[in-house]
Formats: sequence, C-alpha cells, structure tokens
Amino acid sequence: MRLLKTSLTACAIFALCSAITQPLSAQTEGTTQDYYVNADMPWHEAVLDSTGRLLAWYHPEKNLGYDQFLRLDWDFLEHKVPIDTRTGVKVYLTESVFDAKTLQGVYWQHNPASTFAHLVDVLIGWYPYSGDNSSIAVIREMLDYQLAHGTTPSDWDWAGVPFATSCQGDKEYGRCIEDMPKTYYGGIETDKVGELGLGYVYFYELTGERKYLEAGIKCADQLAKHIRPGDANHTPWPYRVDAHSGAIIAGQEYGGMTVAPVRLFRELIRIGEGDASNYKKSAESAWKWILDNPLNKTSAAWDKWSGYYEDVFKDTGNQNDITPMMTAYYVLSQDDPASVDPDWKVHVGHLIDRSRLLLGRGPFFGAWAIDEQLRPDGGLIGAESTNPPAGGLDAHLVPNEGALLGTDNRGCCSRAGLVCRTSQWGAINAMFYEKTRDGQAREDAFRSLNYATYFAMSDGKIACCGVLGQDLGLWFEDGYGDAGRSFLWALGAVPAFAPVGKDHLLRSSSIVQKVTYRSKSISYQTFDKGASEVFRLSFHPAHIVAGGTALSERADLSDDGYTIRNLSDGDCEVRLRHAHSNQVSISGN
Repeated sequence: MRLLKTSLTACAIFALCSAITQPLSAQTEGTTQDYYVNADMPWHEAVLDSTGRLLAWYHPEKNLGYDQFLRLDWDFLEHKVPIDTRTGVKVYLTESVFDAKTLQGVYWQHNPASTFAHLVDVLIGWYPYSGDNSSIAVIREMLDYQLAHGTTPSDWDWAGVPFATSCQGDKEYGRCIEDMPKTYYGGIETDKVGELGLGYVYFYELTGERKYLEAGIKCADQLAKHIRPGDANHTPWPYRVDAHSGAIIAGQEYGGMTVAPVRLFRELIRIGEGDASNYKKSAESAWKWILDNPLNKTSAAWDKWSGYYEDVFKDTGNQNDITPMMTAYYVLSQDDPASVDPDWKVHVGHLIDRSRLLLGRGPFFGAWAIDEQLRPDGGLIGAESTNPPAGGLDAHLVPNEGALLGTDNRGCCSRAGLVCRTSQWGAINAMFYEKTRDGQAREDAFRSLNYATYFAMSDGKIACCGVLGQDLGLWFEDGYGDAGRSFLWALGAVPAFAPVGKDHLLRSSSIVQKVTYRSKSISYQTFDKGASEVFRLSFHPAHIVAGGTALSERADLSDDGYTIRNLSDGDCEVRLRHAHSNQVSISGN
C-alpha cells in the first residue's frame, strides 16, 4: 500500500502507551472470542491467551500461526495467481495489485524490482524450511521475466540494471516512474538496483546458474560506477535517475534504501565474485554515510528515512518505515553487529522505538501494528513534488483509492496498520532479542507477529492493510513478499515460535541449495562449505554428519559441532556449525 493523505505528527501519547511487561512464553492454547481484533480485520475472530493478549488465529496451541501464513502465501503464488487477461502472462509479472474478487490487476503502476527482490528473500528462507521445490519455479519465472523485459540497454549510462516500474498492463517494463509522465521511458530507482541485484546473486547461489550472478554483478558495477560521497542533502546515489543519460529525475538528490547496495556489495565480496576492491570501497563509503547521517543525532539528516515507494512523488519530508527497518536488519544479520556498527544496540533500539512511536497503531490486545509512512509536519504526501502529473494527484489514482484520501489523518495507510510493516517490526524485535536477550523485544515480536497473521484470509488472499486494502486491491509485495520474509526471519531468530512437534530448518548463514525431509531425518546442501544453521526439531539428534565426518555436541559453537536446547513439548532447538563440507545430515534414533 502506498499513497495516502497524512495530516498529524506522531503524538506524545504513544510514549505513554509503552507495552506492559508480559509473559515470555511461546504460543499457548488460546480462547476464540466472538469479536474481531478490530473492525478493519474482519476475517478471523480474535484468539486471546489467559491474560487477554493476542495469539495467532490458526492453532496457536501448536504454534502453527506463522506456518499457516507462509503456507497460504506460497499456495496462492504457486496455484491461485491467474493469467492476466490483458497480457496473457501471470498477473504478478505485469501487475503490482490485484482485485480480491477477479484476481486481475487494478493499479496504474507495477513495481517488479522490489516485489521480486522481496520474494527472493522469502524463497531463500521458505525452501529450506519446507522443502517446497515448486516455490523455486515461481521465482525463476519472475527473475527471467525481469531479465528479458525489464533490463536497461547495454549502451545506456546505467547499463544492464532492472527497471523499478512499468505501467499497468505493459508487458515491457520501464515506464510509469513517478514524477514523470506515464509515457516517459527510462527511469530507474537506484536502491532497487541494489535490492534486485542481491536477489539475482542469491538465486545464483541457490541454483548455480551463472546468468543470475552476472546480472547481479552488472547491478553492483553500475552502483560502484555512480557512487558519490553524499551529505545531509545527498544520498550516495540519487534516488530516481534517467538510466539512459544519468540525469537526476525531478531533482531527487536524496532518498531510497541506501543499505540495499551495501548488502549487494558485501555479498559479492563474501563469495569472491566481481570487482571486490571497488565494491569494498563503495560499501564502506555508503555505510559510512548511513552512520554519519540518518543514524547520527548531530546530522541535519538524522532520522531522515525518506524515499522508497515507487508511486510516491518527490517528498523528502515523507518518512517511511522500511528503510530504517532494513538498516536494522542488516546490522542484526551480522554474526557480530559491532563489526559494522559499534553503537548498534543504541541505533537498533532507537529504530525499533521510532517505528512504534511514529507509526504505531494500537496496541490491539497487547499487539502493536505499524503503519507505512507519514509526513511528521502533517502535510500531504507528495506535496514537495516539483513536477506533479498532468491532471493533479487524482490522475494517478485507481478506482476506489481516491475515496481513501483524507479518511485517515495519521498517515499511510490504515487504522489497522500494514501486514508488511507490522510483521517486519516483529521480526526486527525478534532478531534484537536473539542478540541481546531483551525480554520486551521478544514479547513485542510475538504479539505483533500474531497480529500480522490476521491480515491473511483463509483462501490465501493477504490484505496489505485491512479492509481498506481489500477494497483497493491486494499487493504482491506487501502481503506475499515483505511479510513472508519477515515471518521467516523471526522464526530463525526465535525457534520457540516455530511449530510444535515438527521439523524445520529455520535459518542458515548460507543459501540452502537442496533439502530433504524424512521421518526423524533432514539432509541438506549449502552453497558454502562453511556455514551455521538453526533448527527446531521434534526429535533429539543421534547423529549429525558433515561430509562424512560426525559432529559432536558442544557447549558453544566456537568450533565445528552443535548445541541442543530443550524446548517445551519435547522439542529441541539445534544450532550447528560446519566448516569443511556443504553436505549435512541429521538423524535421530
């Protein structure tokens, strides 16, 4: 969900509504109430624990709520997305938003690069979790389509990089970038080059197919070519540019998810591909800009996280949630967060609090929902635009969206918050808990993730933002991509949230290329010889073998081996490290 009116700054009252300390249990058996969580979430009746706090709607006594969300997500993508009647291809290839009844596209603009990038993130967590081979084919179709129909020409200034947008019903990408006429061709968003570039690299690591690696390297090379120092008014890359000439679109010197190119550079350096020396300099420069500006209280750009959404006009006063949360994700995904940010606890803690105080909704039965974006000065999102579309703001709106403008005075997009923002806030809290053992972060993660499950309908449709989202249309990026990956990140951080009595590989430091589940047995293959994994198992391992060498149980993972921690219901959390082989098997008696 994207463009709506906002007219009120974050209220001080939210500071007075900090969450009360709550039990730190995993999901427990709850009681279904004869009412909804709120009027904007009418698909499932509320399920509460004995303290009156929110549980997931689907079998919370078995911890199946997050699992069910993910299964609905992938079942819909694999089996229920129809052919677009205008283009003859799958709806998700040419449409960002689909109608809840017809499942056909309903929005003026498609956002393929970010959508596909987020779905790659879901895939690389979902496949090892489930062993679902069909999910790989879905993402391959998306990436292949982008390469064939959404890549800039080789003789352009920004050559061989993905277009961020297309117009509704266009089979070729490259038009309908915001702040330009819909007929204009050639605009890109530089942060999406980083996001999908990393998606290409991850898909290479999954499949071994070098065409995806080559596509990711092209993205990194162009980002390294165009990087600049940046300051409080200039991000290391302009936000929107004309890929043909390199000119900046609508003066958009500031904006975008700067951490996305950093992640791409660092991954290529890690696997030893591309121009490592140039990538290292670029990554260090861009990351230093983040530390010195939006994470620096003394900078004029402190907390200035603006620019990400493809359909929002130039508006550096509009603050969003995804760019700071993905910055926090990058920090927390390090083995040692201090290696990239010596003040990581302060910075990540601040970003978590910022989301709740600035964009928090609720709490709903102890669960915070998070909204997407707002202008703290109370202005209309996009008011800064120097080149609005002909016909004014309404010229961009699809049927029914105009009715939403002005219905809410706190920001975009819904009184219920958004599934993507709420689940990601939950995931970042879960990861923060894993690194710090902050009990309130764990509880906040649990309740918000529980709340996020209520956006999913039993037939697999996932509303971005409650009833308003269902009426407007359902977003592939928000419900299926961004939310899906967040649930998987949370499960990897807190295995106690994973299903009871089931066996799941919850996280690996390496891309998992193959996985096979059998009774009391898991075997898998990682891209890297050396990696570490996290599991929730219904059995205690009797044998763990890496490349023919038996691993031993240890007190910690300072060397090869594994640790076991008992969970409730007879399950266990297993963490293992293997340094010399990418072939691993786990079995029980």
